[in-house]
Amino acid sequence: MKPSFLDIIRTPDNVKIQTENSPFRFEEKGTANDTRAEVKFTAENGILKIYLYSNGDAVKRIRLRWNGDISGVLSLLGDSFVRSQTDDVLWHAFLPHYEMPWYFYTNDGECLHGYGVKTGCNSFASWYADPYGITLILDVRNGAGGIVCDELLCAEVVCRKGNSNEDKYTAAHQFCKTMCDKPNLPSTAIYGLNNWYWAYGAIEEKVVLEEAEYLGKLTKGFKNRPFMTIDDGWQVAHAKGKFNGGPWHLTNENFASMQKTAEKIHSLDCRAGIWIRLLLTMSHVPQEAVYDSPYKPNGIVLDPTHEFSKQKITEDVKRLSDWGFDMIKHDFSFFDLFGATISDNMPPHFYDKTKTNAQIVREFYKLVQSAAGNTLVMGCNTVNHLAAGIHQIQRSGNDTSGRHFEFTRRFGVHSMMRAPQNNAFFKTDPDCAAFTEKVSMPLNLDFLEMAAITGSATFASVTPGILNPQEEKRLQEIFAIADSIKYTDYATITDWTHTAVPCEFNYKGTPYKYNWYKDYDGARHFVSWME
Repeated sequence: MKPSFLDIIRTPDNVKIQTENSPFRFEEKGTANDTRAEVKFTAENGILKIYLYSNGDAVKRIRLRWNGDISGVLSLLGDSFVRSQTDDVLWHAFLPHYEMPWYFYTNDGECLHGYGVKTGCNSFASWYADPYGITLILDVRNGAGGIVCDELLCAEVVCRKGNSNEDKYTAAHQFCKTMCDKPNLPSTAIYGLNNWYWAYGAIEEKVVLEEAEYLGKLTKGFKNRPFMTIDDGWQVAHAKGKFNGGPWHLTNENFASMQKTAEKIHSLDCRAGIWIRLLLTMSHVPQEAVYDSPYKPNGIVLDPTHEFSKQKITEDVKRLSDWGFDMIKHDFSFFDLFGATISDNMPPHFYDKTKTNAQIVREFYKLVQSAAGNTLVMGCNTVNHLAAGIHQIQRSGNDTSGRHFEFTRRFGVHSMMRAPQNNAFFKTDPDCAAFTEKVSMPLNLDFLEMAAITGSATFASVTPGILNPQEEKRLQEIFAIADSIKYTDYATITDWTHTAVPCEFNYKGTPYKYNWYKDYDGARHFVSWME
């Protein structure tokens, strides 16, 4: 059998450093690395630590190359920087220019091997592979510009050689544990209702409380109380499709008091969750604390490195916790800071020029988690590898839909390709099953059951009164699974190595198989988020 594993816990064979003054062709063989910056390595206990000393030069990226024969690899799978899309976390043949964020697996037909960086690192890491070796690019920029530093631990590289006797999905999960030393996992089950995918922001306290009452009765006697989560639409400055930011100390006319709303949810035997977009506001912000977001949303985006912004973020999160909410879902921050993806369209620098973008993001998450106190935090549109070990719950994929199940299949089901991270980094959330008149009830029940048996966060958006008694009974049974499942007995995905839309699972020795294509006889090609 051809070689398929390359031990990269050693000094790379080639190192290139890109500074603000590097030529466009800095990567090419033989090109002089014309910079005072240095990169040094230490290898110990199966970890390769990578240090940068900029020596006065503004460094943007570091390119590392390990040469070696891995031609026996049949397929590879990488991760995503933020929420997975429909075509990013998938198995593919060698595609040497294909970016694999954070880590990747290789499958040689017998063994699954893993390569990656430990979570919480100080750079954005991208892997590339070809039959002759492995390349790692570490993005250490601040904004679009370079970083000047005395010493920076850029990343800690780890790898894991698989063996032919282990299940490949389980091997992937074990490698995720290798990358994350101390996950901050919730101590109770995470399940319940979220009103976004049937109301889409058109919410009011009366209906929220009706949902909470319904949920409380549906789960009566369960060990862990469910969450009634109030999504976007409670804030005073809310214009559907135009603005969904702060200020966050006020509510709109549909809610008299969010603190009283939380109290009422508790009285109905549910836990209370709430959504917030922390970096966007219409409030006054000092000019030096304003961030020129490449996303260009309406309103003002806070620069999270400025003290005014830090204080504002802390106040807003702490207020939600003091109001009595048991879970805070913070959203949109990656869009607000970087746009759809990390690019050169960012401002030249943040207010604080001394930290990398990765450090800035991670410190923002730590600030949110600290301000939340004992309140659980769910990251949405946040960076999974940087949120690991900080937030307890993390959205794994892009939005599902109450308008087309196709979106739920493309983003929610597809995001289960990242399920090896579940309960290794945090509890993953594949997003809500959306029960509306436009979407198949059986398919959504299957989707919700899939979330429950895999030990993922299990949330549903249920249009009030839409479920018949049989559907309601199955919903109750699914929530019972979510309530009772332990970290040691959740399902594995049995078709994980040869699909991008997991259909086959094994839960407690019982096979589960879902047909996500039956409503459209395949994939639906004509879809709109709005219709």
